[in-house]
Amino acid sequence: MERLVVGSLLAALSIASAACGKKGPPLAPIVHIPAAVEKIDARRRGNDVSVTVTVPSKNIDGTMPVDVARIEVYGYTGTAAPQASRFLEVATLAGTITVPEQPEQKADAPPPAPPPPGTPVPGGTATVTERLTPEALVAAPPPAPPALKRSGPPPLVAATPAADIGPLRRFYYAVAFSPRGRPSPPSPIAELRLTLLPDPPLDVKATNLADSVRLEWEPSGGLIGFLLERALAPELSPLDDPVPEPATTPPAPAPPQGPTRYNVYREIIPLEGDPPPSPESAKPTAATEPAAPVPINPAPLDTLAFVDLLTGLDGRQRCYVVRAVRGDAAQAVEGLPSEPPICVVPLDDFPPEPPTRLSAATSEGEIRLTWEPNAEPDIAGYLVLRGEAGDATLTPVTDTVVTEARFTDRSVRPGVRYVYAVQAIDTRLPRPNVSLESERVEETAR
Repeated sequence: MERLVVGSLLAALSIASAACGKKGPPLAPIVHIPAAVEKIDARRRGNDVSVTVTVPSKNIDGTMPVDVARIEVYGYTGTAAPQASRFLEVATLAGTITVPEQPEQKADAPPPAPPPPGTPVPGGTATVTERLTPEALVAAPPPAPPALKRSGPPPLVAATPAADIGPLRRFYYAVAFSPRGRPSPPSPIAELRLTLLPDPPLDVKATNLADSVRLEWEPSGGLIGFLLERALAPELSPLDDPVPEPATTPPAPAPPQGPTRYNVYREIIPLEGDPPPSPESAKPTAATEPAAPVPINPAPLDTLAFVDLLTGLDGRQRCYVVRAVRGDAAQAVEGLPSEPPICVVPLDDFPPEPPTRLSAATSEGEIRLTWEPNAEPDIAGYLVLRGEAGDATLTPVTDTVVTEARFTDRSVRPGVRYVYAVQAIDTRLPRPNVSLESERVEETAR
């Protein structure tokens, strides 16, 4: 019986091994398609629109790493967005973002070096900038309605579509492509209301202060624009019942809405001896396109002035422009920059404050001086000045700077009445700034 069972098992194993060696039909290659771009945002600054998208982090089947080679961004101008399935029929290419191939990470290998700033990576954001041409500010024809199959004769009068009404807008749509050119599902559609640009501010001025640069400007549109913006809206009579006229012309950009506010932008010019930019950032491309400039003010300004605090004076030139902005959040529209840029080289030409609360005390063979230390962050020390009673001019007691807010003068002669004052000195090079004299004190040596 045992021999019969063993023989049956050997026969079954023989059949299984023979079946494993038999060739079956070829399997289809796995084709990965990137998932859809989940977020797309458009912001306008002058005649440029920055479109920021999220790079897909996985494929539509959930596998990783994502197979994405590029993201194409399309734009369409009209009063309503086309259906996503027909967006590409009427849109134009606004820009392409190239996504570098992701290196394969092995389990025992060290983590790869971080990519250069601005490089699109899966799960991150990338930005493409479109320059608005005159054609982009005109409503484009919407997609033609699909042809209907009719069994009877065609109608005698063709229906004419109604004229477009409503505000003129620019719509953006993004599609990710795999290295084999397979497109992702459609992204959401971003909407940007097209309005006339607010006028740039006038007569921008910059003033150097001890620790900052103060900027001032005239309002957008000048005094007339300032007054018109604050004029009361006309009141309609109760008898007035305006009837909207039918639209006979294509919609045009509307005037900007809301109060005018301002953003300040700064560019720091490198010095001649500064190191050159890295090769990755020397020539920006669509793959490493820098993000849109960011204003140095945290929120749009309601005032006509701004103070740029300086963290240190390094001799670099700082150039400023101011842009008027109207609207809020995604519908905010910035105008063109003020011209020309205002450039200054902040210099420390401001002496410290004179020391205060100088006092003197005498003991055998010496006079001790103390004073309140200065609060300026760039104080290098103090000069102690001395003279005799009746002297109009005092001279330094030592050839070196006193670093503490106290000094003991041991070079006095008994019975002589001395006059003292202290000056603060800062760290500016090659010639430091020196404060005025403190209040003088007198003391007779013993």
